[in-house]
Amino acid sequence: MELFKMNGVEQCEFKKGSYIIRQGENVDYLYYLTSGTCYRTLITEKGDEIIYGIKESNNSIRSIMGVLSLFSNGISAYHFIAKSKCCCLKIPKDTFLKYVQDDANILRQLLQMATGNIRELVDSLQARNEGKVGNRLCKFLLNKSQDDHGVLLVNKYYSNATISRFLGIHKVTVAKILRALKNEGILKKEKDGIIILNENKLTSYANDEKIIDYF
Repeated sequence: MELFKMNGVEQCEFKKGSYIIRQGENVDYLYYLTSGTCYRTLITEKGDEIIYGIKESNNSIRSIMGVLSLFSNGISAYHFIAKSKCCCLKIPKDTFLKYVQDDANILRQLLQMATGNIRELVDSLQARNEGKVGNRLCKFLLNKSQDDHGVLLVNKYYSNATISRFLGIHKVTVAKILRALKNEGILKKEKDGIIILNENKLTSYANDEKIIDYF
């Protein structure tokens, strides 16, 4: 990407657990993730931390942290926290804006990313209002699962506590839903993570075809 060769762009590193961008601060620099993983999180008024997404490296526009803040008030609505050691390219905001102002493709990608974030928030709110938190968790498991030698696996990285922070629900609720799914023979927990045994039934719940009874 020609952007990375422009004046003012420099390399930097962040240790695991470091704040790359803090919630509420002015975004003067963007950070393109070249290696590592980071969380996009928000602290609520009650002090709860909710994970709203994961930034992976070398994924085009989606690997840039703080970019959407430039098109609102210039203040980050989220924390961006290094989940592992992260290597980044530090990009002055004016350099980025100059680069994208005439690039319709990048502007389109930014719009798609913004609308995707909004859609996720709407789905979350709707799930809570309609009592479909369990269904949303099923959708989350499907989205995070990967084929591992013929087995559909959700990495052990997604613990009950981590899932609760992604979905904004209590980890006790997460445990109850997973237990209900286990009792139905839909999944089981192993040392490597959550193994999905019945993808069709999990998909049925994820698509809101019926409500999970986990109480």
